Amino acid sequence: MKARTPIERGWLDELVAAELDRHDPQAALARLPEDVRAAGSYTADLAPAARLLVARSLRFHRLEAQPAGPTATFLDEIRHHVALLLDLAVLRGIPFDRSRRRLELAAFLAAALGEVEAALEALPVVAVLVDDRDVDQALLAAERALVEGFHPPGDPVLGLPLHPGLLAILRRRLARIAMGYHRDGRLEPASLAQHGRYADVETVLLVEALAGLLAADAPVEERARLVRQRQVARLGVSRAAAREARAALAAPRPPGTIAAAAPPRVRPFLVEQLLLATLRARLAGDGAARFADAFVAAAELDAATLAATRVEAAAQHGDHQVWFEAIEGGFDWQALAGDWEAATDEVVERVTTAVSDNLGKIVTEIRQTGELGQLLARAAAGAKLTAEERAKVRLQLIDLAKTVPALAIFAAPGGMLLLPLLAKLLPFNLLPSAWDKPQAGAAKPGTKEGAKEEAKK
Repeated sequence: MKARTPIERGWLDELVAAELDRHDPQAALARLPEDVRAAGSYTADLAPAARLLVARSLRFHRLEAQPAGPTATFLDEIRHHVALLLDLAVLRGIPFDRSRRRLELAAFLAAALGEVEAALEALPVVAVLVDDRDVDQALLAAERALVEGFHPPGDPVLGLPLHPGLLAILRRRLARIAMGYHRDGRLEPASLAQHGRYADVETVLLVEALAGLLAADAPVEERARLVRQRQVARLGVSRAAAREARAALAAPRPPGTIAAAAPPRVRPFLVEQLLLATLRARLAGDGAARFADAFVAAAELDAATLAATRVEAAAQHGDHQVWFEAIEGGFDWQALAGDWEAATDEVVERVTTAVSDNLGKIVTEIRQTGELGQLLARAAAGAKLTAEERAKVRLQLIDLAKTVPALAIFAAPGGMLLLPLLAKLLPFNLLPSAWDKPQAGAAKPGTKEGAKEEAKK
């Protein structure tokens, strides 16, 4: 059978069927990270687990080759939508019924894409026998909206870097819809409308923030203006929100004003997207930097939240990819760590200070994860990690940096290349149980002197 592409009718139904065919609830639960399972253990409120699942699903996740072309990338993103919904059902402990799950997936996807009428036909508020044709229509409505708004994935040349943010907004909206349904046992039209309005607010603010960032260094050229207008035309928001987005695109407000206008829960998301945009668009001008700095200051995020946004932006950008490719190829950590002696004193001092000043907390966090310490020890010794092990290291390091803000330096652009120095500052050659056993006469590992002594070895 010829493989379908997203422009051929019925591709979403085939994708959903394939994901349901290979779905194993017990295996899916076992694959979920421990922090997600712990957050989902209190099934009355899946919001913490959903936030973790959404954040992880948006991170740069392919450690091997990238999908072959825009259609493959697009389908990969849709599979992550479906996987998120299936994982939430697993965490909720709902028995797996294939036909019922297909119905729910169709309705959730349609509702999150603004096709509310089709969603409610497939999953009515009143419990009635559902016609399979209604489910088919919901899937068709969702696939049309997905193609119109998200294919091809990414953003056009001269356009705003909107795609990562729009993907995040859609995925969070999906999670809210699914959680509401699992909690109440039905789709509530009023709740669906509220989710839609919230997504519209996020989308308009995202457009305005990114438009202001890209216009901070120079006036927008006519070609770029036309491209961005076409982007706004395919946002899939309400008419009122579309008008606001066009106005925001034409004349974005100052960064402080935008930040003040954003709901507090939206501000970390906007900061994350501004940071990600500076990485992806390679914005090096002073104007863009000042715009981002002013927005961050006005957003008034606490230190831990700001560190988390920086970590997530770097994680989604995929700067760690080079490091993991190096590990896969038989990385000589000790040799590269030795090369740091030729690096500037400023960089080495900054990394050494960040690690040594937080050494006790870092060791505690890594010991609690257990497996992370073992995997880093193997990598530091030059062992080749499997794809599954590399994925575990990446995710746990990102989460560790969110717990210990000082480690955000390792998630900054190019920061993963500093990990060999971390391997020298932390005694990864020892088992976690032996980390607190300094050699006689050696400086204590929790002090800056001890860390510098390790770096010189």
